[in-house]
Amino acid sequence: MTVSLSDAAVLITGASGGIGRETAFAFAREGARLALTYLHASGECGQVAERCAELGSPRVVAVQLDLGDGESIRAGVRTAVEAFGRLSILVNNAGTAVWKPFAEQSFAEIESQVRVNLEGQLKLTRECLPHLDDAVITIGSGGARLPHATLATYVATKFGLRGFTKTLALELPEKRVYLVSPRMVPTAMTGYRGVMTTEQVAEVIVRVARGDLDLEPGADVHVEDHV
Repeated sequence: MTVSLSDAAVLITGASGGIGRETAFAFAREGARLALTYLHASGECGQVAERCAELGSPRVVAVQLDLGDGESIRAGVRTAVEAFGRLSILVNNAGTAVWKPFAEQSFAEIESQVRVNLEGQLKLTRECLPHLDDAVITIGSGGARLPHATLATYVATKFGLRGFTKTLALELPEKRVYLVSPRMVPTAMTGYRGVMTTEQVAEVIVRVARGDLDLEPGADVHVEDHV
């Protein structure tokens, strides 16, 4: 079933750059209203918001959000809900990675990746659920299928998101819950190395949101299969 995204209220985390930025542009072209989150890059997020308005989004709000802080999560969701009344789609995109052999990662580096990539995503989703009408789309990683030798903690968090997505889909059959897993993409987090573009990933995310793909609940959508 195809879903119109015109006037949908979409919350996208990590929207100041990379996959989040291109996903915001893609939803803007569909006419969606957008809540775009950033951690520190308020200027960059503001530029993304301006471009989204130019591309056709009827309303865009920028929201400061720290996925490692529970009160920031609550405040961010409040801001988005106050702007739009309800939320249609949550895109869990923000994340962090430490490119080191596991034995060289400090406790603080391990904790920050788990807190942002896994714990923060779960808490944000939980906070959004009472206000969410349609879908949870979480960004996974091809690394959960093809692990990288210096990304043990990061890959572990992405494995966790895969299990979370599949379980949440069982708990919430009335909502569409999916994981979208790209291969390495050239963003700041990867040192601008990659095998597919941010535009390709964003297009697949929007196709999932529109319902263009025939997916089982909790599906792990491999981006390379749809570009």
